[in-house]
Amino acid sequence: MVYRKKRDIDEEFKVGKEVISELINIALASSKLKSITINQEKGKFDGRTNINIFLYGSIGSTKSTLLKEISEKTGCQEAFTDLTYPSLIGSIDKLTRQLLIGACWDCRNSLMLLDEFDLTKRKKDDIRSLLQLIEGGKYKKKLASFSSPTNETDEDLYYKFENGTFDIKTRFSLILATMKYPYKSQSQEVKAFVSRSIAIPLYPTKDDLKKVAKGYPIFNFKEIKLKKDRVEISKQDYEKIMDYVDSKATEINYLRILGDCFRVFAILGKHRFDLYDLIIKLGSKKFSTYHK
Repeated sequence: MVYRKKRDIDEEFKVGKEVISELINIALASSKLKSITINQEKGKFDGRTNINIFLYGSIGSTKSTLLKEISEKTGCQEAFTDLTYPSLIGSIDKLTRQLLIGACWDCRNSLMLLDEFDLTKRKKDDIRSLLQLIEGGKYKKKLASFSSPTNETDEDLYYKFENGTFDIKTRFSLILATMKYPYKSQSQEVKAFVSRSIAIPLYPTKDDLKKVAKGYPIFNFKEIKLKKDRVEISKQDYEKIMDYVDSKATEINYLRILGDCFRVFAILGKHRFDLYDLIIKLGSKKFSTYHK
């Protein structure tokens, strides 16, 4: 399946089904990676481990079908269509006073799928907490409500609630799908999510849609088994990635592009310059107020 150019949008990029599937499989593997340490010219740096994907396309572009297949084939939770702050972080049941654990913990070491997630209509707390979780995985906040203490752990991750305070360390890769074209938006929230993701356009042709109607899959799952859950990237490999990105990317989203490229290397254990090229192209798009 190859996605075509949308006629009213400038400079779209075609991305094949096989490549989209590979990026999703890499994102899933990245959700299980505990750390990435990079040997830089001036010391060591601990980089973000998870790869996030921002899918956008018009009505009927198979976004929901794709998310359904991802959930079924990877075993991750079904896509959320209305993820609020309480459902993301957790909440207190008004009748029983018991803690209802949030999706940020239920989706740990896996994918969090968001379907038709309109960032411009979400409350600021919803957006900020989700951004904080996909950026660093940690979240701490005190509520006015109380329940019995909760303390769950999963190796290096934890979900704690005590004395009305959430203290969370989790890890997941976000795959967000929307029919809103992101690059004409002036919303800082939209820009923040796009900058932290590999943004992929989904505009299938009629032939692509006919294949879907005949039962052909959109997503091909292939498990990527990590050799190590803590990866250290040598100075030589990091400089090779940096030199390649530097030769093709501008200042637009430069550090985010570089980050996704070294995350791909950390997961696959080898240089994939074809994926680096795609990440550079997709990450270099400009935001504008209108389109021709």
